[in-house]
Amino acid sequence: MFTIKSVSDEGIYYLVNGWDRHKAFWKLKENLKPDMLFKSAADAKRSLTKLLKIMPDYATDKFEIVQMDIA
Repeated sequence: MFTIKSVSDEGIYYLVNGWDRHKAFWKLKENLKPDMLFKSAADAKRSLTKLLKIMPDYATDKFEIVQMDIA
């Protein structure tokens, strides 16, 4: 499973798959659940691209695609 790690002045957060269902764009690592992750790196990247189109203020963060194993 994959997600996007965002590093900013506010801290380190991870992009949530299913924003509307989970009512959040970003979560702390310890709050992530398996259904909040993306099946592929491409899906995670596509989601970040969509988010940056509607919320360009995140564009100054540093992003990294990460693979995670959450049980």
